[in-house]
Amino acid sequence: MSRRLDNALEALKAVGPERSLDQLEPAVWRRIEAVSEMRSMEWIVLPVRAAAVVVALGVGVAGGGFAASAAANESREISVFSIDSRLAPSTLLDEQG
Repeated sequence: MSRRLDNALEALKAVGPERSLDQLEPAVWRRIEAVSEMRSMEWIVLPVRAAAVVVALGVGVAGGGFAASAAANESREISVFSIDSRLAPSTLLDEQG
């Protein structure tokens, strides 16, 4: 098996690369510079992102507050024999039928 691997590597070495690699390093550096420029531009949109997070949190807190106050104002009578027991099995079966 070792001999087959050596023969395969020698055959691969004889073929050579499919394309020239002399411009590989400059291409890599160009891509690195492009990525670093894009990352430096991200600081420009940071305040917009922060504002969006603050607005989303505000809407969530306000909506949660309204929902909590509405739930707190709702009367909650928990009784086995209550007519307004929404989660009673008989009530749930009645809605589907």
